[in-house]
Amino acid sequence: MPAAGDHHRLTTLQGLAALSLDAMASVAYGPESIVLVLAAAGAYGMGFTLPVTLAIVALPAVLVASYREVIAAFPDGGGSYAVAKRHLGRGTSLVAAASLILDYVQGRSSRWSSSGSSATVPSAPPPPPGTPPRSARAPPPSVRSCC
Repeated sequence: MPAAGDHHRLTTLQGLAALSLDAMASVAYGPESIVLVLAAAGAYGMGFTLPVTLAIVALPAVLVASYREVIAAFPDGGGSYAVAKRHLGRGTSLVAAASLILDYVQGRSSRWSSSGSSATVPSAPPPPPGTPPRSARAPPPSVRSCC
């Protein structure tokens, strides 16, 4: 077991692997939705694919620059709460912490619901042409009432 004063230093690659995964996961589901909206806009919308793709590729560069600044300013570790508490006060740091919690919950629920719907929608093939709506069809024999 390490002594109380011992610290483990991470390389840049280890730090990015440990610290940036959640932030990158938070933006990972967005590009697919963006491309779907551009495709729905037709040829004009698809013309924006390259600029949008370049912006998406630039996001990790901004993330790396941001983490490098925080690591330089807080070599012993610090996230949004620690940075906000030192520079903006306790109240602001609590807002930052609450925002992170809300982002975490919203991000997980968005990924769960979007992956669930896209996984279940194609599993039921569409009815053949000319089939009446489900509400107009007679229920199966096992569901019909006996009277």
